[in-house]
Amino acid sequence: MHATVRLLLLLACSFPFWVGCSLQAGEGDTVTSDQSPPVPRSIDEEAIAAWVEVLLTEPSFRGRLSHTDTLAAHYRARGHRPQWVQQRNFPTAVASIMRFPLRAGEHGLDPRWYHAPALQEALVAVLTDPDHENDHSATLARLELLLSDGLLTYATHLRYGIVDPRRIDAEYHLPVRKPGLREFLEPLHSKDIVSYLRNVQPSDSRYRGLQAAYAQFRDIGRLYRWPAIPTLTVDKISAGDTSSVVPALLQRLMLTGELYATSHPPPRGAITLVDLARQAYELDSLRLYSLGAHSFDSTMASAVMRYQKRHGLLIDGIVGRRTVARMNRGIDDYTEQIRINLERFRWMRYPDRGRYILVNIPEYWLYAVNNGAVESEMPVCVGLPDLSTPQIDGEFSYLVLNPVWHVPWSIATKEIYYSAKKDSNYLQKGNYKVYRGGEVVDASAIEWANYDPEQMPYSFKQQSGRGNALGAIKFMFRNDFSIYLHDTPQQWAFKRAVRAVSHGCVRIKQPMEFARFLLDGTPKWDVARLQRVIWSGAQSKSVILKQRTPLFIDYYTVWVDAEGVLQFRDDIYGKDAVLSRVFQRRSAATRG
Repeated sequence: MHATVRLLLLLACSFPFWVGCSLQAGEGDTVTSDQSPPVPRSIDEEAIAAWVEVLLTEPSFRGRLSHTDTLAAHYRARGHRPQWVQQRNFPTAVASIMRFPLRAGEHGLDPRWYHAPALQEALVAVLTDPDHENDHSATLARLELLLSDGLLTYATHLRYGIVDPRRIDAEYHLPVRKPGLREFLEPLHSKDIVSYLRNVQPSDSRYRGLQAAYAQFRDIGRLYRWPAIPTLTVDKISAGDTSSVVPALLQRLMLTGELYATSHPPPRGAITLVDLARQAYELDSLRLYSLGAHSFDSTMASAVMRYQKRHGLLIDGIVGRRTVARMNRGIDDYTEQIRINLERFRWMRYPDRGRYILVNIPEYWLYAVNNGAVESEMPVCVGLPDLSTPQIDGEFSYLVLNPVWHVPWSIATKEIYYSAKKDSNYLQKGNYKVYRGGEVVDASAIEWANYDPEQMPYSFKQQSGRGNALGAIKFMFRNDFSIYLHDTPQQWAFKRAVRAVSHGCVRIKQPMEFARFLLDGTPKWDVARLQRVIWSGAQSKSVILKQRTPLFIDYYTVWVDAEGVLQFRDDIYGKDAVLSRVFQRRSAATRG
């Protein structure tokens, strides 16, 4: 029997408010009242205190603790008396507390990080010993200290994450929350530890939704087959085609929730995993094929479009090699991706009230949020993988109309120089001015071949107007990376599913709509006036914002959207893989 199930059943059977003890344990185990309940026993708290003092000086045991000095000081102040293992409420109080680290897996965390296996083993050993004369003080002292140590780590992980993101990602510059000493010690000083542990878990709907999805995908991985979809023998499958691949597609779309039987329509506004999909998956490929499920009809095409939408693919209802490749990701890959993003949600908490802007890099999307509700949203373009957009925050303070583009040195040396060298009219056609020592020079007189691009004495500015790389407006906030949001003349990029195309700044598809949101509260300015200034061809003009709106540029590859739909995106900057290795290394180094 699974150790956790056994422990919970033992505890349940020892409590007088249970009538009998017939419980379905799950995972194929059925436990009835035929099992003998644990023998009641008394606890010698003075003996446990003596062992606590001994264990805190024992090198081999101290090596198992993550917070040795903290616990030594805490228990010394208590005269080494146990805090959790006490006669008046044993084992109920310990069991109530232990269920949190035991269920840490529900948050994508490894229960071993909180000594869950050792805690289980100790408590089961005490409760199942038939000889009530045996002295378990040493075992209970270990349980006491491991539980305290585990609670400190558990609470910190749930409130702040298991790792400081700045230690693993040089491009992470969002605020990092860290516990002060008082916050760190709260588990040891809480008057109601169970309520504290319940409330320390992130409670916002985004986290809870992703946590529920994590449980669903873990269930799928445990209960159902996930066979690979066969390689296509044609370039694509579209509505009206027939193919031997269709049964496998049908199974997968049923299981992941994009395809519903007509007798069981999807919940309104939601695409999620449902019981019907799980039942339908029990039909194997051969049986589906024998039932005629080899025609790719319009219903399946619509299901494929739903799948493509929630995975950030081109939404065309056509099954091509890219769609099949995405579907052929293993179920464990999906589960790990969700687990990684649960950690990201523990790092960052956005305001509950007021206005702010969120740009999610892998989604290529911007949200304008007001008091928790999305007031406006739009697609964006972000930096190329080798010119990545950093995770930063700031406050929008002003807009620039008809902006001049001060070409960054990296772009000047890698792009502008070579374009000017290749085409002598390039700078004139692009409305660039060339500067040397702060003075404008005649670009047509420059022999670019005489200069090394990294050593050339020239800088470039693209004048405002049609074709300017920043479009008609840019949105400014203070940061150390010369990053801003801006309009763009390259509207073609917004037709692409993958929009990592910029040099690091964020390009906006609907700049006037975005400006409308930011201008709220700024007197004498509205979108109409902005457009009049822009169309007039006037020189660059700054508009100071009366109300400063916070901005967060962040990175989530999985989330649950406002309609309850689980969304997946590509890890365009390889950050998921880095975080996954952090989890793996920590688990590998944990003794339990």
